[in-house]
Amino acid sequence: MAVTPDLLLDPQLKYWVLLPISLTMVLVGLLRSNITTLFITPKPKLPAYKISRQQQFLQQVTSFKSNNNKVLTPEEFSQRKQYYLSQLSDTHFQNIDPSQSSSEQQQPSLSQLFDPNQNEAMMNMAKGNLLNYIPQTIIMAWVNYFFAGFIIMKLPFGITDGFKPMLQSGGAPPDLSVRYVSSISWYFVNLMGLKPIYSLIMGRGEADELMMQQTQQQQQQAPVMGGGPGQPSADKVFKKEFENVQILEQTESIYVGIVDRVLKQYE
Repeated sequence: MAVTPDLLLDPQLKYWVLLPISLTMVLVGLLRSNITTLFITPKPKLPAYKISRQQQFLQQVTSFKSNNNKVLTPEEFSQRKQYYLSQLSDTHFQNIDPSQSSSEQQQPSLSQLFDPNQNEAMMNMAKGNLLNYIPQTIIMAWVNYFFAGFIIMKLPFGITDGFKPMLQSGGAPPDLSVRYVSSISWYFVNLMGLKPIYSLIMGRGEADELMMQQTQQQQQQAPVMGGGPGQPSADKVFKKEFENVQILEQTESIYVGIVDRVLKQYE
């Protein structure tokens, strides 16, 4: 088997071809990330006042059911139980639109079936795909036009022949050593290998974690809100909690007989 002699590469190639491609890829990635953060990444939205008030009231009811036995006196337990029963039987804390009738509130409207938040998420995904596709297409056309046919570097380590189509695309000689990299292949190497560098520079890991936490928080709040498609309505949730509080009885309290226990301790 004939041994192909090493090519003598011009040192200026790394300044006029290799570095421009690498720097362009990095700068375009940074610019694309900033545009995504400013215009496409959804901003956290505060829940409506009535939804937040309903959720907090139901959390208070749940806390009362779980922690009433030991920390309340019998009188306090009775007062709080009557208060929660009166509020649960009323619509003061319910997320109900007074402009709608009871039949309209039982059935989800078209605006609830077609969630605008979901439509906004799909639109942001489409914008993100376009923002990824258009710059890469322009950069690839730029590399093909100005740097086609260049062999710009030689890898300092050995590599198998299976990587030859990936490292020498763009018209490299078929008998050339696989260690040489063409300009078009260097573009694809940067396209697939610069993600960790982007994450290191821009801290995308923290942003992804924040978005995941917001998604989980919205999923946890969804069953409590009521009224959405597939979720129980507010009046059904309040009726169920009313029945749970109504049958609630205090079995023990740390305040029962506390005077006798204290006097007995210091006799």
